[in-house]
Amino acid sequence: MPGSARIRVPASTANLGPGFDVLSLALNLYLEVEARESPGITITWKGTGANDVALDHHNLLVRAAQEPFAGWTRPLKGLALRVRNQIPIGRGLGSSAAALVGGIAIGARLRGLRMTRQRIIELALPLEGHADNLAAALYGGFNIAAVENGGVRAHRLDWPPAWRAVVFIPDHPSPTHHARRLVPSHPALADAVFNLGRVAEWVLAVQQKDRSLLRSSMDDRLHQPGRIAAYPYLDDMIAAAEQAGALGAALSGAGGSVIAIADRALKKIAEAMPTAAAAHGLAGSTMTLSVAARGPRL
Repeated sequence: MPGSARIRVPASTANLGPGFDVLSLALNLYLEVEARESPGITITWKGTGANDVALDHHNLLVRAAQEPFAGWTRPLKGLALRVRNQIPIGRGLGSSAAALVGGIAIGARLRGLRMTRQRIIELALPLEGHADNLAAALYGGFNIAAVENGGVRAHRLDWPPAWRAVVFIPDHPSPTHHARRLVPSHPALADAVFNLGRVAEWVLAVQQKDRSLLRSSMDDRLHQPGRIAAYPYLDDMIAAAEQAGALGAALSGAGGSVIAIADRALKKIAEAMPTAAAAHGLAGSTMTLSVAARGPRL
């Protein structure tokens, strides 16, 4: 039986405007984990989030390596983890999805189990609650996640190689559960129809590499209007990014990061977004990222 495992999982951004809990994109920031079974729990964490995560059995990596396997295979005695993390915690960049994917893959490897990506996403879904970030973390590229009766179908599309993500990342995390409560449970029919059209445009833009569709395809009437209460800078930052040359912009996942898609003027966009944030008294930084073309490397 394998005595150790190593894995690298990409960050992700979800929703991309109108695709609430459906659309996602993998980004080239990574969670890297080395693991072995041990008598107890020990976690060494380097990089982003060292002060934001539990370093005991409550850690999401540990939970993912144990909880989905309960009742049908043996429990691990304990885990010794060495973590190197680049993904900001609690900023809407898929840190929990990366941890769940990484933890389940490690848990399978240490037990000597073979596990498909489809099985990993099905085991992770009850812990994450939504499939969009999980799909991007597992498959890389641009993803569509369809959930039905507790199952998941993930569809991956190749991302146009010239398109980059310029991401504004606030200095402090935002609670995802609070941001989700701001989304209406019964949206107006007109808003639902509006978003359906924009999601279809998103898929068309990626398939045809049509940059002209992005600005309208990233418009949203479903979740961002309610989340303005938590992120009052959002509209101004989207406008600033687009005026600086972005093809489109939106809240990243549940926030508070904001993502702009661009194929030029990257530096100008990266300067405009924190300037807009500063006008609201918000501090943060920007990163220009490529899309991660593949999921975990185990």
